[in-house]
Amino acid sequence: MVAELTDLRLIVYDKIKQAILNRDLQSGMKLTVEDLTKMFGVSPTPVKEALIALEKEGLVENIPRRGAFVSVLTLKDVEELYSIRESLEGLCARRLTEKIDDTSIVELSNIISDSERYAKANDFLKYEEADKNFHKMMRELTGDKRLIYFLSILEGQLRLVLPVVNTLPGRLESSLQEHKKILQNLEKRNVQNVEFYCREHVRLEKEAVLADLKLRGLK
Repeated sequence: MVAELTDLRLIVYDKIKQAILNRDLQSGMKLTVEDLTKMFGVSPTPVKEALIALEKEGLVENIPRRGAFVSVLTLKDVEELYSIRESLEGLCARRLTEKIDDTSIVELSNIISDSERYAKANDFLKYEEADKNFHKMMRELTGDKRLIYFLSILEGQLRLVLPVVNTLPGRLESSLQEHKKILQNLEKRNVQNVEFYCREHVRLEKEAVLADLKLRGLK
């Protein structure tokens, strides 16, 4: 019974989180326990616990006397998140280069091959999924659970403003080339270059995202 309840809480948490990340529940939207219980057909308890967990991840904001809302990011928030992510991706790069083996190199290469095929077909959604898999695998290969966790939190918050980054003009092809540079230097086990290109990848994405957000009037 306890295991079933725990599973239900995780399921509800994941459903609400995905609804936020997919922008079915958009930034600034009020989140009431009553509405969410109806939406997902569950009791109030797992919904309340999910909202508490999502607040800790920065995806939900609890405003006194007003209630819970999907978090809204400012331009400064986005800049700060990318700056932190750049530093952590650099750390990830160093640890990865020290641990990676030939089998993992081949697996990353296969992801890039898939990415190239999706890029040629202009299939943004499949490319985005391959992009996430590339970064997810790199992080998991470090074996650093805290690093993996904190990077996932940062990525989740950034998706509040732009769920599919590679739809930005020129970003898909640029992203693909950046991944190739990372892989080329991983093959050589060049720690400094892998760190440089991982950080550059984040910087270039940051520039593209900030330019788009400024055009859309985000302050």
